Amino acid sequence: TFNRVQQIAVPAFDSNFGANWDNIKQPGTTRELDAIPQVVMNAPQYRNFGSYQTLVCCHTVDVNNTDLAGIRWYELRKTSGTWSLRQSGTYSPDAHSRWMGSIRLNGQNEIGLGYSISSTTVYPGIRYTGQSASAYANGAGVLDLAEQTITTGAYSQTAYNRCGDYAGLSVDPADDKTFWFTTEYIGASQARKTRVASFQVGTSTPMPDLIP
Repeated sequence: TFNRVQQIAVPAFDSNFGANWDNIKQPGTTRELDAIPQVVMNAPQYRNFGSYQTLVCCHTVDVNNTDLAGIRWYELRKTSGTWSLRQSGTYSPDAHSRWMGSIRLNGQNEIGLGYSISSTTVYPGIRYTGQSASAYANGAGVLDLAEQTITTGAYSQTAYNRCGDYAGLSVDPADDKTFWFTTEYIGASQARKTRVASFQVGTSTPMPDLIP
């Protein structure tokens, strides 16, 4: 038996993309992809750092009431007693939709966020962003890492509206720093392909640092 012991208030958000599961636009087709906005994506990450505990999670939201998808993310913290919201933000830096997010906090106080991207001018692809240790210390809800591209999409998906299911971001236990992201992209002839990539959050000018 599970009983709710606490309810945490978060900034208001809109998760209504309409009455169906066709939400994310693509180039050259009327087929739209499912934003899956109703649920927290992947598994929220819990960590115990001894003097405090953290939980990070994310979900898809409509950022402007026109079905532009962005990623709302949260960091919860518990030092003693109950949990509280330490920081939160919505990542949507331009007119392209971002969804199917997965978020993690590493042992260097850095946050990584991987996701899918698509719009009427950008084919479904894979990108990531993150938060540096200095921005994490401020706790202002800003992902200050310049967005980087893992896979540039070249095709739209026309047969189905589900794309990128089961995307997952993990922290490498070998260094508690490197992020590994696994998700789907679309190949020729509607082939569903998987891409696995790693990245780190650097303190210098962000540069592509992917390991195929």
